[in-house]
Amino acid sequence: MNQTARLTFQDELLKLHGLVLNLANEVKMNGELLLEYLQKHEVPELFTKIKNKDKEIDKVRWQVHDFGDELIVLQQPVAKDFRQIITSIQVTDNLERIGDHFKKTARYLEKFSLSEIEVPQEIIKMTTLGLNMLSQSISAYSQILEGKTNEVSKLDDEMDELYRQTVKKIISLIKISSEDKIDSLSKLFFVAQSFERAADHAAKIGDLVNYSITGKRKE
Repeated sequence: MNQTARLTFQDELLKLHGLVLNLANEVKMNGELLLEYLQKHEVPELFTKIKNKDKEIDKVRWQVHDFGDELIVLQQPVAKDFRQIITSIQVTDNLERIGDHFKKTARYLEKFSLSEIEVPQEIIKMTTLGLNMLSQSISAYSQILEGKTNEVSKLDDEMDELYRQTVKKIISLIKISSEDKIDSLSKLFFVAQSFERAADHAAKIGDLVNYSITGKRKE
């Protein structure tokens, strides 16, 4: 690849990079809307906003796939550049899965009113930690071309422990609640599970970025 072609290829990599970051910020906004709802119990048009953003997320995901495939076929990149392209596609897939979990969470929350039950602080902490992990994974990806590794996945153990605490708290609330609140409280199990799985994908993004930079997979 000559110097001119190399510069053009780098410009294309930056465009791909920008597409992924735009998608990441859309996903993060949906997570922030959910956290706001859990804290305030009311966000105007929350569910419509999340569903509309999720459609855009799906659209951009396939744009990244198509653009990445085109770069591989037309540019025949060397190993490190190839890893960056593949990583961008895989990061996008994980972001899309996080978006799906956020959309699923919104659907659960749409079925009952939070004002009718006690929302465990543990689930707020889970959401906050999950968004922190997502933010760190986005930051890690934003620096992928600079060769900076990250430790996002180390937070996954903390999330797993919070998830266990949340499940215990929901069970304890169900035991002391009136029968008419049990169904609503039970749906919080699924909400917590969705946040835990979203965090798994955020940790995976961190690992993917590290692989792209080092060429070594996490053991």
